[in-house]
Amino acid sequence: MQTHHKMLILVVVLLTLSGCEQQSNSNKKDGIKDALDTRPSEEMRDLGEDIETSTKDVGRDIKKAVNPK
Repeated sequence: MQTHHKMLILVVVLLTLSGCEQQSNSNKKDGIKDALDTRPSEEMRDLGEDIETSTKDVGRDIKKAVNPK
């Protein structure tokens, strides 16, 4: 086998292995159920997530208003 074939195989293997380390939503608790909206008390959980996002947005808006740069 020629050297450039070996290098190509090595590159493909390294790229494949590096992709295996990425975190997916399926490993998180309730990740799949969250995506399918089938978690227990889904409406309340979604409401809590919306409040969290809105609070973060308000915090960013306040920082921009106080320190406009």
